[in-house]
Amino acid sequence: MKIKSKRKVLISIIIMILIIAIAGGLGYYFYQKKQETSDPTDYMIDTNLVDEQTKIEKQLTEDSQDSTFEDPYVKLNPYGTSPLSALILFDTDEKTKISVEVEGKSSDTTIRSEVNDTYTTHHEVPVLGLYADTANTVKIIAVTQDGDVSEKTVTIQTDKLPDDMPDIEVVESDAQKMEQTGNQLTFMTPSTKYAYGVDSNGDVRWYSTKYNSHVFKELENGHLLYLTKYDNDDDTYSLLLETDYLGKIYHAYSMTSDPESEVAGSSSKSAIHHDAIELPSGNLLLTINDGSKYMEDTMIEIDRQTGEIVKTIDLKDILPKSFYRDYKARSDGKVDWFHQNAIWYDESDDSIVISSRNQDTIMKLDYETTDIKWILSDKEGWPDSYQKYLLEPTGDDFKYPAGQHAVEILPDQDNNSDTIDILLYDNNIVVSRGDEEESGKYSEAVQYRINEKDKTVEEVFSFGKDLGEDYWTEIVGSARYMETTGNYLVDFGHRHDGTESSVFEVDKDGNIVFEMNLTNFPESAWAYRAERLSLYPSSYTYQMTQDE
Repeated sequence: MKIKSKRKVLISIIIMILIIAIAGGLGYYFYQKKQETSDPTDYMIDTNLVDEQTKIEKQLTEDSQDSTFEDPYVKLNPYGTSPLSALILFDTDEKTKISVEVEGKSSDTTIRSEVNDTYTTHHEVPVLGLYADTANTVKIIAVTQDGDVSEKTVTIQTDKLPDDMPDIEVVESDAQKMEQTGNQLTFMTPSTKYAYGVDSNGDVRWYSTKYNSHVFKELENGHLLYLTKYDNDDDTYSLLLETDYLGKIYHAYSMTSDPESEVAGSSSKSAIHHDAIELPSGNLLLTINDGSKYMEDTMIEIDRQTGEIVKTIDLKDILPKSFYRDYKARSDGKVDWFHQNAIWYDESDDSIVISSRNQDTIMKLDYETTDIKWILSDKEGWPDSYQKYLLEPTGDDFKYPAGQHAVEILPDQDNNSDTIDILLYDNNIVVSRGDEEESGKYSEAVQYRINEKDKTVEEVFSFGKDLGEDYWTEIVGSARYMETTGNYLVDFGHRHDGTESSVFEVDKDGNIVFEMNLTNFPESAWAYRAERLSLYPSSYTYQMTQDE
């Protein structure tokens, strides 16, 4: 009996060891599979950066005690990252509303803040649009509820621009025909280094000391979505900020550097590689790398408040398997088969329009289901099962986009609920499919009108073809529609192998009203996109964080 008992115990121990070994092996297997297939990137709220803002503001409050309209407290670059901005703090005995003006070199370049209807005795006034290396004249205007107006002028001295800012040449500038409201600038979103904004004379009126890559977007509340680094010397763009033009941080999302891709033409890397947008819910939709060998083919939606991932869209689940399985890998083994470089949300039907450079394709997806609504692409290589999604071209001289960037949906153009107009920058470099004979001859901004009911598409505007090969850009570039004038802002960002960027504003007939050339910038610091944005968005209200 004792021998049998010992044998039973021994068998039990062996079984337990086998179970542990098998479980461990399976656990390791699933861990390895998880590392191979899932997103290892951590998206987390960095509360330390936000808390630092509160400390700064507490000091500002202490330093500005007893400041008055007649003797205001002025703090240049209050948050340490926006050298051409200032904050003015003071109190008034009577409730007033305040606006400011930064005197320009001409009336067209004077920057005026928007006047709101809030009357108060405590004033926290952002001053934006200062000139570099200048004793800026800033006028403070106070209006009481009875309509009495008082003015106070202060002088704010700024330092010179960094040495590696580009040389800026304005060739044409017709301020009367340009899209500008007195406080709009043309902002350069770089692939790396400084983001900056210039006025119609080409003078830099805003920049951030925190380097930027690709993501520079205005949010609904007037804040900026801004991709940067913790330190400019870091290799990876691993910090996504909700910030403003003063440099105040409202949210900070920290990302690990594991699933990184090279920023084109530079040694910098990024987890978020090309684009990010705000959804109607307030959440953020990001183009990311998921850590697998297939890169730049995944989107994630993150909760704006927590940073948690709430939705993942993998383009490999939507497009033909042959597109990514047969695509040639890079020297590092990565397969950049899709190369997503733009997202635009369509609130009319809860969908997104996305751009794939390496498939020469624009497509619209139902956001909830990710079902394909339509595909704008040359028909070469598409399986039969996808033919029903491909748009049929109409009209003369139609050309499919190739290697394109910066797709956006325009406001209604023809009062037809069946159509949608999109604008994009057609690099005209065939990667997978398209017109090989035309490839490389020019780049252009193109507006397409798509009948979503009939699945047809036509060109209704283009600019760039007549400029020829001198303005052909193999990578980067953008086109933006401006609603007030109907003008187009077009960025030929990678001219002459990336040594020059040229930005045009043209009217609906293609007449040039603004032309600017950028040269002598650091490697890869070309204008990835050009945006026309206001320093004082109508939805923006600055307020220092209140202690709870």
